[in-house]
Amino acid sequence: MNRFRILHLIRPAAGGMKNHLFSLLRHCDREMFDPVVACPGYMARELTTLNFKAIDLPIRGELSPLSDLRVVKQLVSILKDEKITILHAHSSKAGLVGRVAAKLAGTPLVLLTAHNSIFYEEWPSWKKFLFAFAERALNRYTDRLITVSEALRGELIERESLDEGKVVTIQNGIETELFETQVERCFTLRNLNLPLSGQVVGMVARLASQKGVTYFLNAAAMLARDYKVNFVIIGDGPLHRQLKEEALSLGIEDRVVFTGERDDVPYLLPAFDVFVLSSLTEGFPLTILEAFAAGCPVVATRVGGIPEIIRDNVNGLLVEPADPAGLAIAVASLLSDPDRAAAMGQAGKALVKEKFTAAVMVRKVEEEYKNLLANKGFI
Repeated sequence: MNRFRILHLIRPAAGGMKNHLFSLLRHCDREMFDPVVACPGYMARELTTLNFKAIDLPIRGELSPLSDLRVVKQLVSILKDEKITILHAHSSKAGLVGRVAAKLAGTPLVLLTAHNSIFYEEWPSWKKFLFAFAERALNRYTDRLITVSEALRGELIERESLDEGKVVTIQNGIETELFETQVERCFTLRNLNLPLSGQVVGMVARLASQKGVTYFLNAAAMLARDYKVNFVIIGDGPLHRQLKEEALSLGIEDRVVFTGERDDVPYLLPAFDVFVLSSLTEGFPLTILEAFAAGCPVVATRVGGIPEIIRDNVNGLLVEPADPAGLAIAVASLLSDPDRAAAMGQAGKALVKEKFTAAVMVRKVEEEYKNLLANKGFI
């Protein structure tokens, strides 16, 4: 059987998108596919240490015409030199430069995975308009657009006037076995500089406006009045300093721990009594799947693909976005009823093991590859 070379193209990435790519690489059917990654240097070096083939490509997140043209030129050479059959781009920016380069290089198959909507990026309206216009133009050179949730699929089809037949949903999956390791709660609490008594409410998120962390902090201030509870925020981002100042102004700076980026999240989540995601927009958040895998009950906002994961009052609670009082009430209902919280956590754990593993996700992606290869006569 022929092995088909896949080039995964990704812009600077962290968190969910990076984990998504790593799953595609780890679970790849190596008898049929031979993956290569083109990405910024720091990520290429990390992938190389993990024995994956990676090529340094200085792709930037923001629009930069001169830089982007240089990247397209370099990418055309990579596609030809590496004899790539399938280009799989991740994110809008990678999709923009990648599809232009694939057209110029004559790459047979082109896929793009959309992890979130460009319409909620922190860009001016003119930049969003340009991206939407480019998406419509480049869709003719795209064999498959994969969205991580049905909500995102519907939004992109409507807003960008995309061909419905080219757009499919493949929901994210995670490495559930990473969350099987048992860690004593006291060790985790000491690791986080938290007291050994009291409850813990936490979140894992990029500290950017779309994650709604300010609403989490305001909810925390309400909860701190009546509950012996501490709060953990795992992640980093452009609002880190501003959010720490907000915690100070709310008078809860001694109750909130900002950990920054951590690479040991599977060991930290089991110490959370409640996991919260207060986002204003989402694609299909891996962090909720990770909380489920750790057995955490989840309170999250009713946005994007989140209702496709959480069944309200079964494996978690859904609240409206930008509503700190509603968030606080939902969290309080779980803090005051540990049995109910534990039952929700176990329901979430069962769901993620059944439907949202990395292996399941990768097999679905590879089925799309195979179908497209068959349609073009490669197999």
